[in-house]
Amino acid sequence: MNNQIQLIVPEWFVLDELHIIETVVGESSTEIGLVIAGENFDSMKQCCPTVRLYMIRLIGEQYELMKELDAFQFQSVEDAKAFSEKLPQLNAIDLIMLMNNQEPMFA
Repeated sequence: MNNQIQLIVPEWFVLDELHIIETVVGESSTEIGLVIAGENFDSMKQCCPTVRLYMIRLIGEQYELMKELDAFQFQSVEDAKAFSEKLPQLNAIDLIMLMNNQEPMFA
């Protein structure tokens, strides 16, 4: 995990009222990484709290959002926050299972 990166945040990210929860950049390859973003964690919208995953790529000295990988909706803000805290520790198999709507192996 790396919270000390330079990330270009596009205007749509701000307009959609998303906030960055965590950035994850690999130790062996710093060229790509993930942004874990939260939506409606303040419960101001009528939609469910949502955790969104975005792929980021290093371009020059800064990272840019490339695309959304997946979104996970939750019934409560507490559930969304708990999930986003576990997300950086997931192994690849659990993440793939989650992204394919299967039960993950983690507790």
